[in-house]
Amino acid sequence: MARQNGELVQWNDARGFGFIASDDGERRFVHISDIGRIATRPRVGDRVSFAPGRGTDGRPAAREVRIAGANPLNREANKRGAPVARSSPSGLPLAVAAIIVLLAMAAWVLGSAPFWLPVAYLALGVVSIVTYWFDKRAAEAGRWRVRETSLHIVDAIGGIAGGLVAQQLLRHKTSKRSFIGATALIAVVHLVALATLCLGLWELR
Repeated sequence: MARQNGELVQWNDARGFGFIASDDGERRFVHISDIGRIATRPRVGDRVSFAPGRGTDGRPAAREVRIAGANPLNREANKRGAPVARSSPSGLPLAVAAIIVLLAMAAWVLGSAPFWLPVAYLALGVVSIVTYWFDKRAAEAGRWRVRETSLHIVDAIGGIAGGLVAQQLLRHKTSKRSFIGATALIAVVHLVALATLCLGLWELR
């Protein structure tokens, strides 16, 4: 049977199992023994490919799971006791988030925008962080998720700085390329709009 793609939406690291939501909407059980050996532990939000199968109870399960972007385990380094590299938040999205907030404040200082603009970016940034946090907790607990469209809308209306911070610090939605691409587009639009505002090419009143 052809391999399928999906996202790891729930993972119990202590017990070594979780659930994958395949792109066709089916929820599948996955055990650590069916995941290829990698340098880091599986995480909620990881994009995966797998061979569909059935568990011992007859329910849908995932076999021969491969995590997208995961580094294979370096067996020789592991034997020597060398430390295994662990992922860390990327500095670029965090820097972009800081630049967006600073540009909003600069636009107000330069008189091109009212005071509510930087306040709105900060407030909506907090809303975005809370929304991402709620979605991550829901994914881990197998509850109803926040729609990706809703996350993008919150970012687009001004919460983009918080969205970038949340994605990195929570390690959430950082593996799905289409989501990352949409987030990058939203960030670029805000950067351009704020930069032109600071340069006096237009004013917000």
